[in-house]
Amino acid sequence: MKILDDFYAYVVSQKIDKNAIYEERGDGFVVVSFPERGEKDCIYNIAIVFYENENDVEIYVKKPIKDFDELTLLRKLNTLNCEYTDVTFFVDDNMLTVKSYLSSQGKLENVLIKMVSDVQLAQTEFVRI
Repeated sequence: MKILDDFYAYVVSQKIDKNAIYEERGDGFVVVSFPERGEKDCIYNIAIVFYENENDVEIYVKKPIKDFDELTLLRKLNTLNCEYTDVTFFVDDNMLTVKSYLSSQGKLENVLIKMVSDVQLAQTEFVRI
């Protein structure tokens, strides 16, 4: 996959240790996952799903949570999902998650721009939850 090769070339160009990137291959897709600093004292997990068609990409930004009231949390997530139409907020296995999908047009730059945007959104909204 060219876009995946471009991703790893970018990682190397940024002097990021390639071994810090977890990769899992499936039928028709590859998931790469890595940690990213969230708000103070919090590490987010970023997962990017690249599909073999070189166009479809999913981005997940996850933050662990604990000790939460499920009903209150679901109400807040519902409000966020009404406010932001290009991403989906949800909770799964005690992880707050922002998920987005994009048509990358085979360009890594489009993926990176959306990933940064999603991380910034998560940093803004996750602290309010």
